[in-house]
Amino acid sequence: MDSEVEPPQKKKKPNSSPSFVSLPDVILVNCLARIPKSYYPKLSLVCKSFCSLILSMELYVERLYLRRHEDVFHVCLQLPDRRLPSWFSLWTKPDQTLTNDIGKKKKSTRNTLLVPIPSSYSPRVPMFIGEIGSELYAISKHNSPSSVMWVRNKSTNYAWRKAPSMTVARANVFACVINGKIYVMGGCAADESTNWAEVFDPKTQTWEPLPDPGDELRLSSFKSMEVIEGKIYVKKSYTMEYVYDPEEDKWDVIARAFMIERKCEIENVLYRCRGKSCSWYDTKQKEWRDIKGLATLNRYRRSYVIEVANYCDKLLILWEIFAKQNKNIWCAVISLKRRKDDEIWGKVEWASIVLTVPSSYVFLRCEVKPV
Repeated sequence: MDSEVEPPQKKKKPNSSPSFVSLPDVILVNCLARIPKSYYPKLSLVCKSFCSLILSMELYVERLYLRRHEDVFHVCLQLPDRRLPSWFSLWTKPDQTLTNDIGKKKKSTRNTLLVPIPSSYSPRVPMFIGEIGSELYAISKHNSPSSVMWVRNKSTNYAWRKAPSMTVARANVFACVINGKIYVMGGCAADESTNWAEVFDPKTQTWEPLPDPGDELRLSSFKSMEVIEGKIYVKKSYTMEYVYDPEEDKWDVIARAFMIERKCEIENVLYRCRGKSCSWYDTKQKEWRDIKGLATLNRYRRSYVIEVANYCDKLLILWEIFAKQNKNIWCAVISLKRRKDDEIWGKVEWASIVLTVPSSYVFLRCEVKPV
């Protein structure tokens, strides 16, 4: 008698665990926001959805909301082969020891670079983010003109909503906050004398025009805008600054002796780079004093200093050196320490070539913004 043979059973496939990318976007964004930005280029290669989220406004907002944002150094350049200005941001390769390449013959490690925006390295053109009370206000600095301003309540509302629009569309705008009001300048047609500069009052929710500073400023590609002691300083050139006083509602012009110098403030101390030296202003002695410990750096960067900036409470210096038909843009980050003898000493944490550009390029401005 033949024994009965049981039919073979089909092997059951083990239940595959759900993948990370199958999670809802809101959870993915929350997770990505907690990861340092330096890892985003590699994460963007994982899949299309990751790449899309890394480039999204939602991730930008989530990083601000979770206070996981990082201060990022941006520069705006006019390149000869492009009609519109180009934005770049400083990117540092993760898990690398940064080196001081000054005076070394070997090629730069390229562990720090100025990378184009938008890209997986730096997804968004920097925005103006102004904080007034419990509200955050945002204005894009993109090359496409827009009159839109966004607002979000920090404590009760996660979503951004449109605030009252500026009276004219602006591209690559300059903006700042003084005494609870938002001031914007430029980015529109130079003949917009009535609305070239305006101010927004959150209490009345209205925009009002500022006095016309004159053709000379409006028609120029001014370099920078900063707030010092409640006044707005607009640098038109190396020898001239325009100053707007909100209290008196008027413009003044300050002419300076011709000397190429760049200034920034770090922890209530004013620093500058000019010629072959970097110095700080001693408010007690009312004089400029050299930063100690930077002799090698000062000898090497004898060429033109492009800009200096407060980068995470450290002194960042950009300068350029000719390289055949191009220019190499160098960057150095310097930590600062005041010693008992009341001298300030600097230590170069790293320095390297961060970008090579055509020699005919034009530097427009730089900014340090939370991203």
